[in-house]
Amino acid sequence: MKRLLSKKWLLTLSSIFTLLIIFLMVGIQTGVIHGQTIGALIRTPQTKTTADATAIHHDTAALKTITNNPKLTVTMKQQALQTSLQKYLNQVGADGNVAVSFYNLTPEAGSTAANANDAPIYTEGKLAANVNGADRRVAASTYKLFISAYLFNQVANGRTWTSADETGFTEMIVDSANDYSESQLATYGADTLNAYYQQLGWGAVFSNADDTPAATSTNDLVALLKKLQAGTAPFNQDFYQEKLLTDMSTQVYRDGIPAAVASLTPDATVQDKVGWYEDYNNDAAIMTLPDGQRYLLAIMTKGVGYMDFSEIATIAQKVQQIVYGN
Repeated sequence: MKRLLSKKWLLTLSSIFTLLIIFLMVGIQTGVIHGQTIGALIRTPQTKTTADATAIHHDTAALKTITNNPKLTVTMKQQALQTSLQKYLNQVGADGNVAVSFYNLTPEAGSTAANANDAPIYTEGKLAANVNGADRRVAASTYKLFISAYLFNQVANGRTWTSADETGFTEMIVDSANDYSESQLATYGADTLNAYYQQLGWGAVFSNADDTPAATSTNDLVALLKKLQAGTAPFNQDFYQEKLLTDMSTQVYRDGIPAAVASLTPDATVQDKVGWYEDYNNDAAIMTLPDGQRYLLAIMTKGVGYMDFSEIATIAQKVQQIVYGN
């Protein structure tokens, strides 16, 4: 004797059938990106080739078409963008020499991007992605952002900010000079600093061994930048938050993320801190694009060469193209 399907199962089948119809209707503009399904984009292993880089460029245009397609939900559009971004990050991080963390911020209130039809796609954190993001690597001078965090916490708890602090701090961020940061490390000690960072959910940065350089991860750098741009503790005092952001926007080593962003959006604001040590090159930045889109990006590379930010610039350019278009 045949059993009838329950009403619940009929509704489920109906929902699945409706989704299939949507994908059939929108065709290559939705479920297929540059000849691959969204699922294939997740599964396909990638290699660092010129062909792959060209494909990413073409995928960008296809993805922009997706974001403007009224037949797709916001969630589906976010999935398409994030999938293509993760595919690219997996490609550049496959050999273990590169770590990247990306985090999108909600567009600036009242901006062109905030008032655009696709604004809901860019709700904060919905497009976040990383490759090797938790790996701890040589921080080089990006450790100075962590020094800044501890100093601002000390100021909030009564430390006097002197003219020597003012001068030394600016030289530390703008020129990446070491004297001031090393004096702060010597004053407070690695154990005290690390304990504070761990309270904030970050990993230890400093070692008590003289021959062990500071270490961090792209995830921790982005976590710090999130607090900085939002003005939350330890960056919750307007004067000091603004000082650090201003110094980052005028730091002199701009061949990495700033150069990449300028090549696509010349009027963008990039507030970043670089670092280099032997063949380790790092950059961590807050971006505000001319239309009001905002995002955070941290990139750490190894093996390119001393003070060579070319790979960082290439990666940063592709990331912005994928998520925000050309």
